[in-house]
Amino acid sequence: MKHALAPLTIGPIGPADVEAFARVSGDANPLHVNTAIARTIGLEAAPVHGMLLVAYLDEAVRHLLPQAVVSGLSTRFMAPVPVGTHIEISGRVIKHDGKGEPAILRLFVKTETGVVACIAEATLSHAMERVP
Repeated sequence: MKHALAPLTIGPIGPADVEAFARVSGDANPLHVNTAIARTIGLEAAPVHGMLLVAYLDEAVRHLLPQAVVSGLSTRFMAPVPVGTHIEISGRVIKHDGKGEPAILRLFVKTETGVVACIAEATLSHAMERVP
């Protein structure tokens, strides 16, 4: 049984967010904070760190299913998310047997222009009491 989860909008993910993530994570790659450098590789703007998007995916699961505990998260990045962009995270339950096995969610990160930037699967721990 596949249940859709209400979408969650985050953003805009601004330069201050990206700079703070760079400091905390230790990922000081100037590509993420300098548009001029991003343009040298053909991007219109600096891209948000992929791992920051992963953090937002975890946040979205906790927002949509507060009782859930993410025990695994795999991602596939499809397109860069420019700094300054809003993202929408949506998803659906693709596996849940209600018998104590982990539930699996398929999640999508889309930019405000509708570009699918990331597809992910989240495994929710046995401790989950209820998935819609």
